[in-house]
Amino acid sequence: MKRKRALGRGLESLLPDVKEQMTPKGTPAEIDVLAIDPNPFQPRIDWDESELSSLANSIKQQGIIQPVVLRKNEDRFQLIAGERRLRASILAGLQTIPALIRDADDEQMMALALIENIQRQDLNPIEKAEAFSRFCNEFELTQEELAKLVGISRSAIANFQRLMDLPDLTKTMVRSGKLSMGHGRALLGLPDSDTINRMAKLTLVRGYNVRTLEDEVRKSTGKRSNKKKKPQVLPEIKQLENELERALGTRVSLKDSGGSGKLLIEYSSLDELDRILIIIRGQRKPV
Repeated sequence: MKRKRALGRGLESLLPDVKEQMTPKGTPAEIDVLAIDPNPFQPRIDWDESELSSLANSIKQQGIIQPVVLRKNEDRFQLIAGERRLRASILAGLQTIPALIRDADDEQMMALALIENIQRQDLNPIEKAEAFSRFCNEFELTQEELAKLVGISRSAIANFQRLMDLPDLTKTMVRSGKLSMGHGRALLGLPDSDTINRMAKLTLVRGYNVRTLEDEVRKSTGKRSNKKKKPQVLPEIKQLENELERALGTRVSLKDSGGSGKLLIEYSSLDELDRILIIIRGQRKPV
């Protein structure tokens, strides 16, 4: 199996032997499933029981196609990669599982667990936020360094980590999928936890999409007292605004005063700012 190029040079510098670790060579050892402890750095908390049941049925029919990867831990083993396969194997009633035994330090353990889940997009936004924050804190990495390691943009790392500022009740809504990551980022524009939780509940009751929620957040954060009538916008200025909004995919305000003025381009996240800058500079978005 080829690894995704998205992982880039960052992973290879941290895990120079990752190809050997993730590619079976020779005959894997058969390890008692009860002698295997989970990866202590596993970022995933929620497991889909129906998916595990489906995989368990497949294992009963076909067996384990890809071994799990373990490291020795005194007289037991710790899982490096393959927790879904291990859980499904136990569910299928297997007593042993094929495994590759590798040397790995704590940083490698965390990196492999995180990357394994990111590649399959298994983590919900809160799990990713927690994993990124823990990785940065425990190994003293900057967002830029972590971005290179896992092969996503620094702005995406920052957006995920901002979700850690949500109150617990709202985090639970995002974790469960009732609210999206976009909803979570919009709610962070509110001043305190109680207001965020109230607006989160209202979003569920009224079925707000992200754009509607952003509008509601803007209304509730003040600018209500400033109810002065806006000056009449000339048709040609409005047309220019519309053209710019179509080109940039976001809200644009053009304030002209006799040939001079201001151009205001709105963005709701660092990812969106990156996208707008790419368009303005005439660059193609990196693959």
